[in-house]
Amino acid sequence: MDTASIEVAAPPTRVWDLVTDIAGYHRFSPENTGGRWIGGEPVTVGATFTGTNRHGPVRWTTHCTVVDVVPGQRFSFQSDEPKARWTYELEPCDAGTRITETREIYGTPAWYVRLVQRSTVIGRDRDALMRAGMRDTLEAMKARLER
Repeated sequence: MDTASIEVAAPPTRVWDLVTDIAGYHRFSPENTGGRWIGGEPVTVGATFTGTNRHGPVRWTTHCTVVDVVPGQRFSFQSDEPKARWTYELEPCDAGTRITETREIYGTPAWYVRLVQRSTVIGRDRDALMRAGMRDTLEAMKARLER
């Protein structure tokens, strides 16, 4: 499990709107290039969406399902490939809001995902790259929220 946190000078309600805007993730993530709701009521358990991603010349789409929602506090979704659960938790703090992003890998990726991961075409140390990406994402969210 990988976790990154940051404190931002913004109320939880503003942060919530940002972390649940899957179409806007591309503004913050080093790899995400967009997202689109495809089923269910957005930001509710069971809702589905696709996320598009890019790392160098490699592009891919993930299919995701929202698995946990506590309005203003926690938003979690699971992606199909690679099999991961992403969670954003929001806590009030002296600065405004502490955002914690968590990535949990579960199950065994499909053979083609393992092949691409081993090829290093999406990074030599994928886990280190993902941890750095989480920090970069939170820093970009902070900059946006504090503008």
